[in-house]
Amino acid sequence: MEENLYFAYGSNINLEQMEQRCPDAQVVGPVTLKNYELRFRGYGFATIAPKRGSVVHGLLWKLTPACEQALDRYEGYPRHYIKEVVKVQTADGSKIPVMAYIMAEPMCRTPAMPSPEYYHTIRQGLVANRIPADSLKEAWNRAIDEVRAGKQDRSKPKKRTNRRDQER
Repeated sequence: MEENLYFAYGSNINLEQMEQRCPDAQVVGPVTLKNYELRFRGYGFATIAPKRGSVVHGLLWKLTPACEQALDRYEGYPRHYIKEVVKVQTADGSKIPVMAYIMAEPMCRTPAMPSPEYYHTIRQGLVANRIPADSLKEAWNRAIDEVRAGKQDRSKPKKRTNRRDQER
């Protein structure tokens, strides 16, 4: 059975939620994604975007094909989130390529506040897995500032390679 490694940075860090969505998924452990930042976009959901010098803390999962299909449905793949390969760093310093869901265009351009419940779901997952919550708090504060300022990302979108296209 083929298994894929998946980088979770939002509500899929929460062990109880992943148990419901993907009971056969296995926690590998905490990892970091360098030169990315956590953002709240679209309807207030988490995504990641490249940003030099920033770090996103997350949890690495081993997914069965059935688990990945369940997450595809939950994440609204490919309409709301697309899949990209990113390189995360493990506790021992190894850098490994893994799959991550990243919010699709145009929703990824619009800052939005997460619901308190969604924010706390992520925070609970971070605490339970002993993962620093710095990037979560920074994303919350940045979303407040961006929403108040009416900011919208206007940078030219980079051409994203959908993982499904890579496999063809």
